[in-house]
Amino acid sequence: MESRQMIIQSVMQVLKSKVDQETLDIVQDALTIELNRYEVQERTTELSVVDNSAVGMLRRYIATKRIEGKAEFTLKRYWEQNLQLICQESEQHHKALIFAQICAGAMPRKDKNMELKGIDVSSWQGKPDWPKVSNSGVKFAILRIHQKSGTDASFEHNYKGCKSNGILIGGYKYSYALTPAQAIDEAENLISVLGGRGLDFPVFYDLEWSQQRSLGKQAIENIAVAFLTRIKKAGYKAGIYCNLDWYNNVLSDALKQYDCWIARYPASDNGSVQERLRPNVGVGWQYSSKGKVSGISGNVDMDVFYTDYRTEQKGEVTVTKTKLQKFTDLGDYYANNGGNKPYLEKRTNAYLDDFQKNAGYNNYTKFARDVDNWGQPGCQGQPWCAEFQFWKLVKILGITKALQIMGGGFYNCQSITQWAKKNGTWHSTPKDGALVIFRDGSHIGSVRSYSNTYIYTNEGNTSSAAGVIANGGSCRNKRYLRSDPVIDGYIWITWGDEKTSTETWKATGTVTSTVDALYIREEPNGYVLGQINKGNRVEINGEKSGMWTKVKVVGIGIGWAATKYLQVDGAENKPTTITNKQNKSQRLFVGKVSAASTVVRTWAGGNYPSIKKWPKLVRGNLVDVMNFTQKATNGVSWHYVRIAGKYYGFVAAKDICKV
Repeated sequence: MESRQMIIQSVMQVLKSKVDQETLDIVQDALTIELNRYEVQERTTELSVVDNSAVGMLRRYIATKRIEGKAEFTLKRYWEQNLQLICQESEQHHKALIFAQICAGAMPRKDKNMELKGIDVSSWQGKPDWPKVSNSGVKFAILRIHQKSGTDASFEHNYKGCKSNGILIGGYKYSYALTPAQAIDEAENLISVLGGRGLDFPVFYDLEWSQQRSLGKQAIENIAVAFLTRIKKAGYKAGIYCNLDWYNNVLSDALKQYDCWIARYPASDNGSVQERLRPNVGVGWQYSSKGKVSGISGNVDMDVFYTDYRTEQKGEVTVTKTKLQKFTDLGDYYANNGGNKPYLEKRTNAYLDDFQKNAGYNNYTKFARDVDNWGQPGCQGQPWCAEFQFWKLVKILGITKALQIMGGGFYNCQSITQWAKKNGTWHSTPKDGALVIFRDGSHIGSVRSYSNTYIYTNEGNTSSAAGVIANGGSCRNKRYLRSDPVIDGYIWITWGDEKTSTETWKATGTVTSTVDALYIREEPNGYVLGQINKGNRVEINGEKSGMWTKVKVVGIGIGWAATKYLQVDGAENKPTTITNKQNKSQRLFVGKVSAASTVVRTWAGGNYPSIKKWPKLVRGNLVDVMNFTQKATNGVSWHYVRIAGKYYGFVAAKDICKV
């Protein structure tokens, strides 16, 4: 027997009683590969002292790698990493396993006692037999929820099958987004499919598309954060799926703070766990794409997770839902029950509670029936877009509050608009949960969310076709450009669960946003409370934290914004010396609207029309009060003001106070 084989057999004999067969095989393979690269010759037959300690074995390993030509800094890293491992483990009990891991190039492994075994599936696996899958020992399943062309064809089957068989559920979305706006689109589509249904595991954003990689780390971070923020806002836990290469070389440090599910499996994949490839990062490991599970025809991805999300939450959804979230979920449910199965209006009074039966275009709905039962003027047999929104509001806020928002003429969009303008809730900009009026009061919906580019809506009596479809016969989620001229305006709603601050605020000045869609966060780099656009002015109190500035924003409250996107307003509440001669191009002071609302007019006096670009201001809005004051014919003074740095008009002086 040649010397190499004798060495291998001797090592195997020493380890045989100390480690399992899987480890022995790994060690034998490693030794065979390494020793076959060298000529081995016996130097002596005398007894010699052999250091078989874990540290001694590590020294021999480092020496071997030095002969191979590894760089010294690499050897230093090998030494430090594995020495730390050795120190953490009991030498007598684990030295053979440590040696095997070193030889095989394995990293420190996760605690197997915390593992949950599971799979991830999509329409590629067809329609699994979930009772059989459950009986095979699968504890969780990560389901593809939405694909590029729409809802995953097997999602509804998979969700129901997992639910009924006690299998924990997570979700994922393969990303094709190249901009944050596209990422928000992907999030909206996924949330719409879920329709408010709970998940046990996070929604994972699948980042692996080569076109994304070419964008660079920062662009990928912006895309991912846009998606993940929207998912968290909807009440779900969010994470990232990628392979180990992407994790190490593409993900930014900020993205690594999310729960990461790591893919890593060998080229010679046979469905089994290969410990030498187990990543030392992430909350879960996708270790094979060629697994076999009873109840699934063909191959399936195999996973282990080290986090049991059930221990982190009392219910299915990871956060307590606000009234706004419940309102949004309710709309999603009727727009998308069972995938692409929206609620359809009925031909007659029959099957009103069924989503699909007795469909027709005679405007009979469950919503009209319920409104009638609440003692309100039901509109059975009439257009029902406004009635649907009223019905949702009653379900979440109660009938008294719903009537305060929409007025007694809630069945008529024009009446609703007039009511909102009278009560100061009418706005030209969107807000989550706001009502949106279309095309001169011909149609109404609610805002599910919005970006700088789009608004995402939930509507009744519409269709899946693009644009405003009044009397389209179903509940749907849709999307519009914010600049679309069909949008008349928005009715803001106070839900009662908005984040508010009780801290004392003393303004020291104002700043202006230099970019659109600037996030206002709860804390530096924290949860997004809302956003402002370019030209919007906000108060500051002088407090900063690293790259963040504390701000106070009307309609949002106190939060933090990135300093680099804020332009310091020159006045900072310092008095400005004004010449006796009025100069409309010179700012006199920064003013704040003190009235509930005030109209911005083309000239001094209530008989003049409002300006088209910014017709109304509400309490708390900040404006530049210019060095020009004009008295109306009745003797009332009007300030000439500048809004968002570019829109000019006259506002009653009594409605403006100095900041």
